[in-house]
Amino acid sequence: MSEKPQLTAEAATELHNRVAKRVVAEIIEETRAAGGSYSDLLVISESILVGLVVECFRLGHDSKVIDLVFTAAKARLAKVRLKDLRAEGTG
Repeated sequence: MSEKPQLTAEAATELHNRVAKRVVAEIIEETRAAGGSYSDLLVISESILVGLVVECFRLGHDSKVIDLVFTAAKARLAKVRLKDLRAEGTG
């Protein structure tokens, strides 16, 4: 029986970014076309997160996973916010 090869870190990053960009664009496009709001986008995000956690993890382990996901998301958002900030001041 042959197993699928493991993704390298570089290939995984490329895959994650490519798929996420495509999925996010589709969600935003369809929600806007239907007249949806930002609240609708957040509810869709919640539904996706729940669906993925239920698919990937046994119930009971889900709260740990959600904590890890949100901790990582907060760190990534902080990087995004800080990336384009210009330092101000004279010192």
